[in-house]
Amino acid sequence: MKKLFFNIMTLIAATSIFVACEEKPTTPPEEPEEPKVSSLKPIFAEDGATLQGISRNGQWAVGYAQNNDDNTGYTISASLWNLETGERTILATAEDGMSQANCVNDEGTIIGGAYLFQPAYYQDGEWHTLQLPEGFTMGIVKSMTEIDGQLIFVGYVQDNDNAQYLEAAKWVNGVYERANSNSLRNDRLGEEALVNTCYSISEDGKVIMGSLEFNARPNATVFITTPNDAFIINTKTEQNRNLGYILWPSMSANGKYITGCYRHSVFTAGSEFADPDIYQPFIYDVESKKFQMFEKENVEWGGWAVDNNGVVYANTPVESHPIRQGYIITNGEAVELEQMLLTNGITQEQIDAVLPPATEQYENKLGTIIAVSRDGKTIIGCAGECAAYNWVAKIAK
Repeated sequence: MKKLFFNIMTLIAATSIFVACEEKPTTPPEEPEEPKVSSLKPIFAEDGATLQGISRNGQWAVGYAQNNDDNTGYTISASLWNLETGERTILATAEDGMSQANCVNDEGTIIGGAYLFQPAYYQDGEWHTLQLPEGFTMGIVKSMTEIDGQLIFVGYVQDNDNAQYLEAAKWVNGVYERANSNSLRNDRLGEEALVNTCYSISEDGKVIMGSLEFNARPNATVFITTPNDAFIINTKTEQNRNLGYILWPSMSANGKYITGCYRHSVFTAGSEFADPDIYQPFIYDVESKKFQMFEKENVEWGGWAVDNNGVVYANTPVESHPIRQGYIITNGEAVELEQMLLTNGITQEQIDAVLPPATEQYENKLGTIIAVSRDGKTIIGCAGECAAYNWVAKIAK
């Protein structure tokens, strides 16, 4: 049973490699100085650890490695990185057992994730586990914030007797509550949703974004809760007729925008039948509930992250190969990641310096964009096959 849990945790970890998440302190910390010169630095991890999340101010990153000693595939060595110095702090060793770090506050003092399969956060040198509801024995934290001294986490809990039953979860000062209301119990196809999770909570704590049946295609359904509303994203447009579904959604720090990988069928004008399924990034405005796809001919791509200005950070391909090409999408216009960096003063030599050996194999591409700070000026990613060769870009713009 635990092996199934390991696989689900690994999958959900992958789905949220793009989520920026952190605590909002009562007294806001000083924002880091804007970089006067753009920079691109390697963050190499000998154990193959990959960055998974970033503080909203872009000063810290968190991540973990994968247990490769057996076939269970659970996560180990939850870690915190200082993005200014590159220094890594391991929060739980491989010998400690399962651990995971997914989100971090602006000061780098509180990290949310999991420890020994329990939803937990790390603070003051130790792990603190969160309450589990009756009948649930496992879980994980995906995102957090702090409002008026209340520490709020979101994620999921799991029934140990049924590895295929996950409940979207919210914790306020360590106390559990279900995150999706009774009106959000069925997926987009009207079926009861049994495998659910929260991915992100906005900085002000007012918007929670998650997914119903996130691993059941085509049932996967993104849900949103606000103080006055609870709803699922309507992806219907004239071209797709709502026949698609969203994978691996990500929300901006301010809770205004959502992106992800939208897999759907496209109807050619005048045709009664749909073309083969394609992947496209999108942007969804939470306030206006407007859904907009971004098209690129003959390209399988999807959104990985979005900043507070609605700029989308996308990658291609989506599933077929781990070596990717990143894109920055601003007002519908897409620019390759490397071209954006070159335009902002990064040299080709700096790009080559963060790539794995045999750079010709990767065609001088930086690989996967993972996450972005609230202002879009700090981007983290992972080159090659997205293990060990992490990088951080600071943009002076």
